[in-house]
Amino acid sequence: MTPDGPHAPRNEGVQISGGTQYGPVAGGPDAQATLYQAHPAGPSSAEPLPAQQELLQAVAALRRDLAALIAERPGALEPDAAQDAEQSLAQAESEAGQAQPRQGRLRRRVQTVADALGDVGALAAGVTAVQAAFDRLFAAG
Repeated sequence: MTPDGPHAPRNEGVQISGGTQYGPVAGGPDAQATLYQAHPAGPSSAEPLPAQQELLQAVAALRRDLAALIAERPGALEPDAAQDAEQSLAQAESEAGQAQPRQGRLRRRVQTVADALGDVGALAAGVTAVQAAFDRLFAAG
């Protein structure tokens, strides 16, 4: 019997619901999907801008200083404040490393860090450096 009658199996192709598909999709015997990507040339796909690098360096230095303070002087910071600061610094570092960092997101992370660590004398210079680097990054915008 051939699959040509009313009871023949149906091929509905690829069905996707509940979201957006990014990228190639192939289904069925001998199906193929090909993806071609062109990467834009220019500064957005290359190295971060100097102001971004400065912010990344300031954040990395403050993360090191925070870790050293916690290791050398347990109890110098409230555990919640240290955790909030470390989490916000990690998120700020991730966002600052993007080709187009989002100013609002970075501003919130920097403010959280300043609130958590701004009155800790051993870290005040690092907090100020992060704030200044943020200001320079978005001074033109």
